[in-house]
Amino acid sequence: MAKAKKQSFTPEEEALIPEFFEKYLKQQTEQASLEDITKAVNTIWADMGQAPPEIKVMDSPIACKKDCPNLKDFASPYWSIWFNSYAAMYDFANTIGLEMDQEKLEKFLLWTRCCPFILFKDDFVYVSRKPIKLGFNDAGQLHCDDGPACLYADGWSIWSLNGVAVTEQIVMRPETLTLEQIKNEENEEVKRLMIERYGFELYLAQVNAELIDRRTNDIEGTRELLYKADGMQFLLCICPSTAKEFCLEVENGIKTCAEAQKYLSSGLSERIISAS
Repeated sequence: MAKAKKQSFTPEEEALIPEFFEKYLKQQTEQASLEDITKAVNTIWADMGQAPPEIKVMDSPIACKKDCPNLKDFASPYWSIWFNSYAAMYDFANTIGLEMDQEKLEKFLLWTRCCPFILFKDDFVYVSRKPIKLGFNDAGQLHCDDGPACLYADGWSIWSLNGVAVTEQIVMRPETLTLEQIKNEENEEVKRLMIERYGFELYLAQVNAELIDRRTNDIEGTRELLYKADGMQFLLCICPSTAKEFCLEVENGIKTCAEAQKYLSSGLSERIISAS
């Protein structure tokens, strides 16, 4: 879409970046008018040489699917909401003077603002309104540990912890999780979050985890325990002053806490189970 390259920003241009970030973050829960939604859809259909379709606006993606009389007649769902970051980037580039195709830019920005999710066929389009609530962690990942990370007006929700899709039970009622549920979970990221929310020490005790080694780490000021359980090995680190737990998976076969620390030093961020 851009017709020119830019190698660096001026201080004034860099100062605009947080403004665009906030603008597009806020826009993700700002509802578009029916008039703008209709304009966005009809513009794209006209570009494809097709007549304006019938448009039905619903409160959520799941409402679109439930209302659809014959889902197989429709194309695969289209999630325009994932293109918000591109919209922000193109809008910013246009603002600082990069040469852009203005017609294409205007259509793209209108589409991403108005049509976050659609189900469509040639003559009929379902459009979902935006969520009314979104939560993110400091890394920009979809996250909320005390409610839905994404909530729509009709109550449909997406539950997510640090960018990992989970269930309402894991977020709101982790104490009701069973060992069987945890054991049978095939997704390793979800399984680790289940253990974290359930409680590492409780989980390790209930699965009769084998304590391989323990030590006090005077450098980091933590108590460390190396466990083997459920086909995995964990280094459990406990801060004595805050009681916060850090549980990290390590390679099977490691025999001491010191070896576990050495193993983790080359890839800590990829193996953290909990650092909360």
